[in-house]
Amino acid sequence: MQLLYKYMSNPEYFLKDGYIRATQLSALNDPFEAIYCENALSELCPHFEICESPSELITHIETNKNKIGVISLTEAKDNLLMWSHYANEHKGAVIGFWSKSAFDGNMFTHLHEPQLNSTSMFEDYEMFRGECIPVMYRKQPRYRVDQFDFDYSNITAEGKDRIFFEIFQQKSDEWIYEKEHRVTLRLDQADKVIVNDIHRLKNKFVLNKLLELGIEDDNGQYTIYLDQISDKDRREAYANNLVELSSDPSSLYLFKVGAVKSIIYGLNVSESMIESYQQYIENYRHMEQWKASLNKDFYTLKFDEIELT
Repeated sequence: MQLLYKYMSNPEYFLKDGYIRATQLSALNDPFEAIYCENALSELCPHFEICESPSELITHIETNKNKIGVISLTEAKDNLLMWSHYANEHKGAVIGFWSKSAFDGNMFTHLHEPQLNSTSMFEDYEMFRGECIPVMYRKQPRYRVDQFDFDYSNITAEGKDRIFFEIFQQKSDEWIYEKEHRVTLRLDQADKVIVNDIHRLKNKFVLNKLLELGIEDDNGQYTIYLDQISDKDRREAYANNLVELSSDPSSLYLFKVGAVKSIIYGLNVSESMIESYQQYIENYRHMEQWKASLNKDFYTLKFDEIELT
């Protein structure tokens, strides 16, 4: 099992109930996310048996890639740039996760496997199984020069989902310092969804059901716990409709995580703030707590384990 890390500007949101966000395309910070070479993919397409024509495949990708989300983790707990950019200038924290649990082979408590809209022919070829995979860093977009470098012998069974999965697993080599690993998921697999304008849903029957199920806060924001819906068909129907709101970057698609190992508090996190987190920490078995501090001999951080009584 590999230990990977997630930088968080405010760990309280995670610590409260253990949900982590899969970020949709509209909310990712790199404008080159999911960019690929259309001409090269069109050349590759005749070797597949998953679509009638290259244009059909391209249209399908462009229409549906906003329904995918990524959870970004890293090998590096000590990257100074990432502490500044993603952990609120060292006022946040870094959470350590096992990339696989002992039971499910992924980091989730129970990853929902939707039956609707999957292009995979068989369960064994399902792409969105919660695996955490190292990002590929390249100078050119996917398929531009490497379209024949990968094994596509199973793509008939994997379906068009294979292409969705691939285009989210590659980034420019400008980002290589992040040492990123990604879990690429369908947004309709989410366990919990938080949206600002639920009334934009087109299906009014589903809207009315979600208004009954959801919890509204003082700002009109709705929280829907899909993992509390026992009927799988209803859950999938509601989730499919909620994915319509992914074009809004503020929409949150969250997944319940079970394989938490540690928390490292930033060097600018106060003792009183650490104390306030203890009410949540006690819900995590054997969760290690560490505190970052400056190493004045080098441009590096030191980490000291916190022993609380």
